[in-house]
Amino acid sequence: MNIMNEITVDIIKNAKDGENIRSLAAKIGFAYSAVYRWVAELEKYQVISLIKRGNNNVIKINKDLIYKKFIELDKAISVIKKDKIFWELIKNLKLKARFTNSTAATIWTKGSFITGDFYDRIYFLEADKKDAVKLKNILKEYEISYTEDEIGKERPLVYITQKDNLKIEKKDGLPVMPLQELINWCKKLHLENILEQLNLLYNLKLKERYSEIYTNIAK
Repeated sequence: MNIMNEITVDIIKNAKDGENIRSLAAKIGFAYSAVYRWVAELEKYQVISLIKRGNNNVIKINKDLIYKKFIELDKAISVIKKDKIFWELIKNLKLKARFTNSTAATIWTKGSFITGDFYDRIYFLEADKKDAVKLKNILKEYEISYTEDEIGKERPLVYITQKDNLKIEKKDGLPVMPLQELINWCKKLHLENILEQLNLLYNLKLKERYSEIYTNIAK
């Protein structure tokens, strides 16, 4: 029997030492019988112990290897769920904001160049100063982490900067910095690998050496 499921993950995530099964069932919103069954299964694997206290059995959490794997799984699922929510939010965002820098590069290159930040689910979003507070409130509402300073461990993480008079283009339904701005940013930082991909996709007639690199690789 697979002991990893929605109920057992919720049990381990929410159970407190000393509480009984009935109070736990009420807390996580599953039927008492279902919670009782899965607590009994978890007890077989020594993740949970049931201790007799008066007329009740109370829970004791054993923070062993299996417990830690449950917590890791819950965190991984949470990251994926929040990531999906974030991208849907941005597609339907009514505020003046746009993806910029390395996130914009990934979008403009259609994923043919993916930066390390993007792989790590760190997204760079530039907001009009008038809309920045509203953007933060929306992200808070959906429990999506953001920063304007240091990069923390939370994922996904939105790095917010503010700017007046944003120019926004849509690429695949996403608000993004205009292509020419991205090109200028890449040139400033000497990001030839991104420029090469942009040149191939949009026939930009950039410096000849970008196409030469591609030709030499192709041969």
